[in-house]
Amino acid sequence: MFLDLDQLRSFAVAADTLNFSEAGLRVGRVQSAISAQIRVLEETTGQSLFNRGRGKPMSLTLAGEKLLAHAHQMLRLNAAALSDLREESTRTAFSVGTTETYAISILPRVLSLFASRYPAVELTVICGSSPKLLELIEQRELDLAIITDQAKSEGRTLICADDLAWVAGPQMHVDAEAPLPLAFMPIGCEYRKRALTALDEMERSWRMAVNCLSPTGVRAALRADLAISVMPVRALEKDYRVLGKNEGLPELGEIRIAAYSHPEDTSSLVNGFISMAAKII
Repeated sequence: MFLDLDQLRSFAVAADTLNFSEAGLRVGRVQSAISAQIRVLEETTGQSLFNRGRGKPMSLTLAGEKLLAHAHQMLRLNAAALSDLREESTRTAFSVGTTETYAISILPRVLSLFASRYPAVELTVICGSSPKLLELIEQRELDLAIITDQAKSEGRTLICADDLAWVAGPQMHVDAEAPLPLAFMPIGCEYRKRALTALDEMERSWRMAVNCLSPTGVRAALRADLAISVMPVRALEKDYRVLGKNEGLPELGEIRIAAYSHPEDTSSLVNGFISMAAKII
């Protein structure tokens, strides 16, 4: 047997008013219809829900009080489900931002799953630096950002941790006696900061062989065997060579990948994308 939501709604109003006539006015039914619904609920549960003695004010029985708590919960869940589904059907645009590195490596599978789950949603993908994308989130110009953790807890969901690796092209030779040729984006890049700090701590000389304005430039320098660089392990491509202790290079530790959304945005699209990213990345 199942509890009928329409009957539970009438019961909840009757329990709040303790008057079947008043309850009928609130839900748009006559008093006899409310009485009939309560009677069906009592038959379904096998319990009396109201004390209705002559000359005494109406009150809930113990069973009625228990059912009322469940009724409120079930009605809230029903309302939330309807709201969620209506939002999904009416919201047709969703914007996600990520770095160029993640856009190439980790985001495609998440986008594919998201598009299959929400086929009516028009996706916009924006690439930029992690700090810039976080600014867009704060300004509510972007729905979601999958970026390197910016150590800000508001609106953040940690997705995973990833090791940083020294990488080079397949033919790149690293001379232990010469300054290490590097390719990085400008100051402010987390990979650059980690690499230079680690090299300076071990007193390994280096030179900036290629200054790049984008991750694409870094990849070009690697493929041309002009320099080495640093990337997350999840972003490595097949033709890259991972360097390390054998080349006298320091460990770089790990970074954390996080999803950022505006704290006031609790839409199903945001939560759905984050859930998919956490499972796939």
